Amino acid sequence: MVFILPRKKGIRKAAVPIALAQGPTQGQYWEDGPQLNGWGAVVGKYPDGTSAVAEGTFGSGWVILTAVHPEAPENWRRGMSFKTPASTDNDYASTLIWSALKGESLPHY
Repeated sequence: MVFILPRKKGIRKAAVPIALAQGPTQGQYWEDGPQLNGWGAVVGKYPDGTSAVAEGTFGSGWVILTAVHPEAPENWRRGMSFKTPASTDNDYASTLIWSALKGESLPHY
């Protein structure tokens, strides 16, 4: 399956399935986010396999980049259909933040 980022269809906000290296695919809020290919270890992927969440070092720090918004509250989701509830995605946002703060690697591809 070829996944075309919604922006190529003129869409600026969408529910996008993100496959995690460990755990179930999550329906994440996407608002014109990039593909993160070419940097770091891939933690989450768009349906076409390109990187949506990546982690790695920068200088002496640990960085996690995400092209989606797992922190998105329920009211950002109006008019879109998600496979996971906002609470699940918000929990994942907490995982990303704590992993970045602690400098701990997440499961990656």
